[in-house]
Amino acid sequence: MRRPPLAVLFVLTLLATLMATPAAARGPAAPASPQASAAKEAGQGQGQPGKGNNSSDARGPNYVFDAVTPLGGGDTTPLGEGVSLSSIEAAGLETVQGEIAGAGYIGQKPANWNGELVVWAHGYRGEGERLYVDPPPARQWLLDNDYAWIASSYRRNSYDPGVGVLDTKNVTRRAAALWGQPSRTYLAGASMGGHVTGAAIERFPTLYDGALPACGVMGDVELFDYFLDYNLGAAAIAGVEVDYPSETWLDVEVPKIKQALSIAPTGVPGVTASWAAGGFLTGGFSTLTDDGELFKDFVEVRSGGERGAIYDAAWDYWHLGASPTGDFFFELGAGDGTIANRSGIVADNTDTDYASYGEQFAFLNDDIERVEGANRIRKSQGQKPAPLIEGDPSIPVLSIHTIGDLFVPIEMQLVYADRVEANGKSDLLVQRAIRDVGHCTFSGSEWVQSYTDLFAWVDTGHAPTGEDLRANIDDPRLGCDWTITDTTLGSASLRAFPCR
Repeated sequence: MRRPPLAVLFVLTLLATLMATPAAARGPAAPASPQASAAKEAGQGQGQPGKGNNSSDARGPNYVFDAVTPLGGGDTTPLGEGVSLSSIEAAGLETVQGEIAGAGYIGQKPANWNGELVVWAHGYRGEGERLYVDPPPARQWLLDNDYAWIASSYRRNSYDPGVGVLDTKNVTRRAAALWGQPSRTYLAGASMGGHVTGAAIERFPTLYDGALPACGVMGDVELFDYFLDYNLGAAAIAGVEVDYPSETWLDVEVPKIKQALSIAPTGVPGVTASWAAGGFLTGGFSTLTDDGELFKDFVEVRSGGERGAIYDAAWDYWHLGASPTGDFFFELGAGDGTIANRSGIVADNTDTDYASYGEQFAFLNDDIERVEGANRIRKSQGQKPAPLIEGDPSIPVLSIHTIGDLFVPIEMQLVYADRVEANGKSDLLVQRAIRDVGHCTFSGSEWVQSYTDLFAWVDTGHAPTGEDLRANIDDPRLGCDWTITDTTLGSASLRAFPCR
């Protein structure tokens, strides 16, 4: 889907924005073994995903929750350090802190509590030993409007939403024990926390009254299928034979793939260090060969569908800004294919019909490497390690997702919508797109809008307006009604896509 570049001024504005953005704010740095790094939130911890767990059925470090500095510091605090609880304490607030089964928790209740509780589920944290609690987005707005909140660190890091479901349930019940039974309880989560949210409301259907998954892994293990298709699709289009998983992936196969997909496999000095410049952020200059352009097109439809100029910006954002060498997604193809230290490959493409993404990709049915995932991982029940989301909510669900997120792509929302429809529950799902290309790069105003509309839905029974993402993913005005750019974004966002 080659498109002419937008006006030079528009391009340069976006480029300047991206280059001025700290790497931690733009998105996750490519980890050394990232097969288990699904849903890593922008600016969250670094490390080697899939290397740590302290449960009886998983190897890993002994995790530590430091009650002195229990809060995650985001982009301003060095890794391994936390922030004191005093940073969020204030007069008129009751602040609670504790541990349950090795998971730390923090909560706050305003003096004029309205009886309603927001439970926050955080995203992927890397593989370090330190556990942290994150307050929910728009925390101060929640407190100012008399909502209480509580959140868990989870008892371990790594991509393990199953344990997140369990520990989030525990803190929900702890809040009721501390403050009395809330009149309403809402569960919100971002990225892997969206996976936690989607699974928790099905696992514990009477515990929550409304849900707000944001940038969430709502297609559960299908996110890993997308990572697999990116890597093995690149190899097939490039004509490079590969066995998966491959111990030589980054050192042998990836350089060969770059040779076929790019005229500048190691970048262009003075222009870009990336092999994959698509032209949007480089003034129209592209390093992609014809096969490289075909691969870029494949990633577009595989990540959710044709999205016009927003996708062109997203391609360059994720292959130049969030990953200066363009290798971030190739890093996701490294490792042994497992998650959370459980044995068994998580990704699968044995029954994928690549012609369904367009006849130009039908050849992949014969040429792509086929990988069979382990049933014990892909069909896991309960909490270990990646619980399936059936799409069977019993409460209102309002979901938001950025259009150009290629890490946890908007395709996750399409998968979820399909499942919800199959269960006859579409009346309980409202989905909205945000006109940005980052991962979880929502403004404070967008969070407030989403909270407000979810709370009103639960209160009145009248669903707010949303969008049919499956039917309208290519609509040039997609997300115009819900995108609110404000000063909370700073330079961490790339969203200069005016609505007309």
